[in-house]
Amino acid sequence: MACILKGRSVLVTGASAGIGRATALALAQAGADVLVTGRRKAELDEVAALCTQAGGVGRALRGDLTDHGFVHDLGQAAGSVDILINNAGILTYAPIRDATVEDCEAMFRSNVVAAFAVAREIALGMIERRRGHLVFVTSLSARSVNPLAVSYAATKHALSAYAKGFRAELKSFGIKVTEVAPGMVDTGIRDGSTHPDVLKSIAARKFEPLTPEDVAGAIVYAVTTGDGCCPDLIELRPTEN
Repeated sequence: MACILKGRSVLVTGASAGIGRATALALAQAGADVLVTGRRKAELDEVAALCTQAGGVGRALRGDLTDHGFVHDLGQAAGSVDILINNAGILTYAPIRDATVEDCEAMFRSNVVAAFAVAREIALGMIERRRGHLVFVTSLSARSVNPLAVSYAATKHALSAYAKGFRAELKSFGIKVTEVAPGMVDTGIRDGSTHPDVLKSIAARKFEPLTPEDVAGAIVYAVTTGDGCCPDLIELRPTEN
């Protein structure tokens, strides 16, 4: 891949696996310097090393994005970052009758409140520099609600609203905001699912999900468009779904 992002710096959240990992590597292959963050140090360090091998400069900072102090420290470490990939999130599947308030709260803390905190922290610096690009990774669930994932869909509806709101407020500062909304992606986010109804639904799936690399490709496209162009929303669907 041509070094079309040479000299640009990127922060990728939730980068220890899945979409975040694939995106970090794709951006490094495009020449970007990449700071990755997440909760698993060994996996993050590996991604950072692979980013350096791919052609960028990889750095890792482990932490919990629901810790506001860490979010501030992350902003300091990111410095004058050009691009934020706001990707981190969690998912707990369950029917409403068995869903817990604790799981709902955890998803809103990670998928909504933490995502807002990171985007705001990075956007403040971009406002001063009057340039930058924020990418919010949401889901097709931001526009529909499927059984067994009601609270998750609610968090993605909220995150999509933040993407629209940040775009409306930051446009005058020269800051682009893109929402990337994939359908089902083949990552480890569902590995902890144990509810019988959830396992039955997954087993009955009749299509191949997207890959993390599919989503990473869309993100690279979004952040490499010309100065006069901003993809506001990119939706991705498995071709057989």
